Amino acid sequence: MTAEERRAASEALLRDYAIPINPNLPSIDDGDVTLRSEDALWCRLVALWGVVGAAMLRRNDFFKEYFAADERRAMLSDDEAAFLFNDAPPEEDRIRFSWRLEALMFLAWCAGLVEDSGLPVKPSSAEAILPLYPHDLGDAAMLRDAIRLRSKDEILDQADLLYRLHWAVRDAQLNRREPPPGINPGMVLEWHHAVNWMTGYDGEDDWDAVPTDT
Repeated sequence: MTAEERRAASEALLRDYAIPINPNLPSIDDGDVTLRSEDALWCRLVALWGVVGAAMLRRNDFFKEYFAADERRAMLSDDEAAFLFNDAPPEEDRIRFSWRLEALMFLAWCAGLVEDSGLPVKPSSAEAILPLYPHDLGDAAMLRDAIRLRSKDEILDQADLLYRLHWAVRDAQLNRREPPPGINPGMVLEWHHAVNWMTGYDGEDDWDAVPTDT
């Protein structure tokens, strides 16, 4: 599928759901896109599991112990490490990192661990992939073995769609309107962040700094 064909398909899908489109948004130039490797994706899935678990379980010190080893701590971004090793993180940080569940599940889709992601409507559940993660301090080898990276075309289809959908969400926010019907704005942000990391958008390698331009 060409970039123009991908754009047309995204716009047609958004119209089907009565979601506004911006005809002036450009097509995404995919010629130089290189997806993250399976190893990089595995590390990111482990890091997100850690911070989401720490945010949601609160008094559970398992994740601090799990990421205490240097090679595992290196999987975390600076922001993630600061949160995970803070004995009393502020509530807003707990909320922010609990939202990372959505980024985790989108990347699980990229890794072929869950089925079609669909539109970001209903909050995700990690129940299907949790058995792949360790329940002790062992390495997440089962998760690594299960990863089967989706095709570049599949992931770029989502990148294009989320780019246009995020514009609709931000346009509604700026103009103080209701969000697009049925769409969860928080999910859109997390999925867009995740797919832009996955495709190396803007050449940014730092998870904390990945842009979500619209």
